[in-house]
Amino acid sequence: MTAEAPLEFPTPASPPNAFWVWDKLHCPRPLTPMEQEMLMTPCAAGFTKTMFDLGSTYSVEVRFVNYYPYLSVVPGDLAGETAEARLARYGPASDRMIAEAGDLWYKEWEAEIMPAIERERNRNYASLSDDDLMKAFDEMRPDIAHRWAVHGRINYSFVAAGRFAEYYAEVLNPEHANEGYEALQGHPSKALESSRGMWRLSRLARANPEVRRIFETAKPDQLAAQLNASEAGRAFMKEVAAYLADYGWRTDSIYELMKPAWWEDPSIALNAVQGYINIDDSGGPDAQYNDAVARRTHLMAEARRRLASEPEKLAKFEAMHKGAAKFTPVSEDHNHWIDQMGDLLVRYPALEIGKRLVAKGSIANQDDVFFLFFDEISEAMKGKNQRALASQRRQEFARAASIVPPPVLGAPAAPSGDPMEEVLVRFFGTPLEPNADPKVINGMAASPGTVTGTAKVVRNLNEASKLQPGDIMVCEMTLPPWTPLFATISGVVTDTGGMLSHSAIVAREYRIPGVVGTAFATAVIKDGMRITVDGSRGLVRIED
Repeated sequence: MTAEAPLEFPTPASPPNAFWVWDKLHCPRPLTPMEQEMLMTPCAAGFTKTMFDLGSTYSVEVRFVNYYPYLSVVPGDLAGETAEARLARYGPASDRMIAEAGDLWYKEWEAEIMPAIERERNRNYASLSDDDLMKAFDEMRPDIAHRWAVHGRINYSFVAAGRFAEYYAEVLNPEHANEGYEALQGHPSKALESSRGMWRLSRLARANPEVRRIFETAKPDQLAAQLNASEAGRAFMKEVAAYLADYGWRTDSIYELMKPAWWEDPSIALNAVQGYINIDDSGGPDAQYNDAVARRTHLMAEARRRLASEPEKLAKFEAMHKGAAKFTPVSEDHNHWIDQMGDLLVRYPALEIGKRLVAKGSIANQDDVFFLFFDEISEAMKGKNQRALASQRRQEFARAASIVPPPVLGAPAAPSGDPMEEVLVRFFGTPLEPNADPKVINGMAASPGTVTGTAKVVRNLNEASKLQPGDIMVCEMTLPPWTPLFATISGVVTDTGGMLSHSAIVAREYRIPGVVGTAFATAVIKDGMRITVDGSRGLVRIED
């Protein structure tokens, strides 16, 4: 049998005309055509709309190569203006956005997106005619685009956080260069609410002997069945359902519509509860939150003391902190509504459409609908047979999922100077040179401290139950649904991310050592290895 030729990156049809970065932080796996068209493309368009409205001369573009998304910041449409005229208004406008984005999310932007979310969340798609179903599906597209434009505004809060941390280091010269990020932690958020709810479930389970026995003896994939087999277990599952009604509109990633949400499949939530069961009552999320508040309060008081004799520096310090102070809760809260629930809402009309297309004979399986673009779905609803097309793409998708694509395409260009490029660097990080010692992995020093422990490689939340208290989690990336795991682990190492990635932020919140952006830790480190994580220097050492 002849071996298949390797996939090309870039393909002849999409040569690089800029510097493109694979968005592995959000998309460690390829995206289906529907996920590309309905979610990822509006994401880039939303970022660009915000930049355009403010006066930027650049735009964010996304390109899909073998189903993987690559992002770039490229020169944008000037819309008849000169570059000088746009830049003259972009500077003041972006400065205002950087200073005010955190406040504006809570004062205005969150309320902007809620009506569409509530409407789409509560709509009964099964009751609609074919025409009304397709109309409802089509009407979601401007709502999605608007949410991602709001997200584009929020991105400027990342700039505020990064610039504050840099100024903190400049004027205070702390022992750890990234200490300024710790001065932004310890604020209430949706992630904290979710962790508190998960913790409450673990305390209920811990207090009931029968339920606790099930959690301590059942395999992760058997938890739901065993709990539903007893009266005490069924009562507990009602509590789980109530929790998931509010916090179950999430998966372990974003953009991926083929995966069921937690409220559809409670196994991931139950796995997290299983990990919490053996943690003492003093180790809950409020303990970590209170530690983070105390650390922020201490750092800010000490900074003000040291800068008291330099009023100009102190005034600038206070102004920059005010602009960045809401960064951490905004980064968590917007993800709850936009990246998680907002994206997942597309899944449910799509599933109903897929069910009807199977009945019409247009596709073979319900989830084949995710391998079609909108216009192709419209044609299928009118009777066109799309079986061969969906099957071909499913095969191509599976092949793409079996390889690791290159992290970048094209040659790096000179920095544009646009704050959005700054966001991408702070969020995604930058490539690092490998360490000369094969037992040492270089990364970014995301959260200070050093810990030695047992490594557990967790590629998705279905594997989270392998974590035991004190383990070090090694993963490709994390997002807010992963937050409860940080109460169990003693350290975190990721393949992706920069200083303002989710993994880095939460590691600092939970005061555990963290190294991010290693590029290949999950490929080198295996379950059970003893490793040392030096979050102060950005190093991971394999001890055995």
